[in-house]
Amino acid sequence: MKNNNNSTEVRQLRIPTPFSVGPINIFLLKGETCTLVDVGPKTKEAFELVEKFIKENGLVWHNIDRIFLTHQHVDHVGLTAEVVERTDAKVIAHPDAVPYITLDAEFMQYHDHFFRTLYGENGVPEKLLGYVERFRGMMEVYSEPAPIHKTIKGGEVLEGNEEWVSVFTPGHTQNHLALFRERDGVMLSGDFLIKEISSNAFVEPPARPGLKRAKPLLVYRQAMDEIAKMPIRRMLSAHGESIENPAELIAHRLRRHDERVEKIYGLLEGKGKTVFELSTELFPSIYLKELPLTFSETLGHLDLLEERGQVKSIWIEEENIYRYLQI
Repeated sequence: MKNNNNSTEVRQLRIPTPFSVGPINIFLLKGETCTLVDVGPKTKEAFELVEKFIKENGLVWHNIDRIFLTHQHVDHVGLTAEVVERTDAKVIAHPDAVPYITLDAEFMQYHDHFFRTLYGENGVPEKLLGYVERFRGMMEVYSEPAPIHKTIKGGEVLEGNEEWVSVFTPGHTQNHLALFRERDGVMLSGDFLIKEISSNAFVEPPARPGLKRAKPLLVYRQAMDEIAKMPIRRMLSAHGESIENPAELIAHRLRRHDERVEKIYGLLEGKGKTVFELSTELFPSIYLKELPLTFSETLGHLDLLEERGQVKSIWIEEENIYRYLQI
């Protein structure tokens, strides 16, 4: 399997998932060193497809040297422990993704407390706060604790596949990483950008207690501005089809953010509203089923309006909630 100059072939596998986002694309960097970029959810079907994929590429489990995880969501990391057990591969991720992937008990308690507090203070009814525990249960069904052997923050050459460089691409999560190959302008972009749908900028707890909550949509827009300036010719996304003109799609997505901001601003005319009230108006058919997504989408755009000085949040003492008002 020797290749000149550590060049790699990029092979793609599409794996069905039980989630609304649909199938996930994982990638094999096949060269002198072999790296899996993400691994799929912990399902029997996903495992069998990964095993078949490795064999079809003329490899056995122990030919897999590394696992590069773009971020911590279970459709990307669920099989990590099982693959490590069979390959002895070294796992690479952003340091802030580690407690999610290892399912650190103390961190997960902090995670759940953060969301119960955030949801409650922003108008989510008490009867829906159990969604926090249900979400944790989903994580444990489709993932299991896995080791992280090396952490990176972006800008590092991928050891063994040196033509690939990690790129910090926060927004969808605050620890999201991609891989970029300059010679042909290819980026393995994870969930940073998806051709068919807008990639949600999820609200997350701060990496450590005591820090301020990141404003994910603001972070995401800044990252998109930076990525649009890179000489990327093609993005291989973790969902959907490849993106041939990412800068053009980024410009389109930024415009859509502005359109939604205008809509939310209009909904705030007169009486102040909570994040949850706005999410029920914006997403009437899915806000119950997709609470983390719709809540994050709504709060992210309110963060943007607040940043632009168009709205402000007011703590209503008698209700123990925040309401947003036009300025």
